Amino acid sequence: MALIYLDEDVSRECGEIMFGHGHNVVRAREIGHHSMPDTDHLRYAAESGRILVTYNRSDYEALHRLWLALNSWGVMARSHSGILTTWGQIPAVTWANLVNDFLAQNSITENLMWRWRRQQQEWEPVGW
Repeated sequence: MALIYLDEDVSRECGEIMFGHGHNVVRAREIGHHSMPDTDHLRYAAESGRILVTYNRSDYEALHRLWLALNSWGVMARSHSGILTTWGQIPAVTWANLVNDFLAQNSITENLMWRWRRQQQEWEPVGW
């Protein structure tokens, strides 16, 4: 079971499926976080110890790299709980199952970002 935060672009259906897999899921829209900048979504996920799940790969890749840089420079000591992303929309059932399968196989996500590569059908870590 994982603590998960779904940003605005992930559907309610996807959240319900993840909840059905036993995860503790919070959706941005359900807690009044609509129209927030991505930086605030990532900060909320980090502060609440939740893995951020999103379709918004490019923006979060940039934020993840900035987060790692600030940590390495000693500017920020806080870790984030992980980011799982892909490019574009994937059907809710497929995306929820991909995330669930990833989490079943990977227990450590702190300060890590992973993206699902549809063409290769595999998870790929996002580094610097």
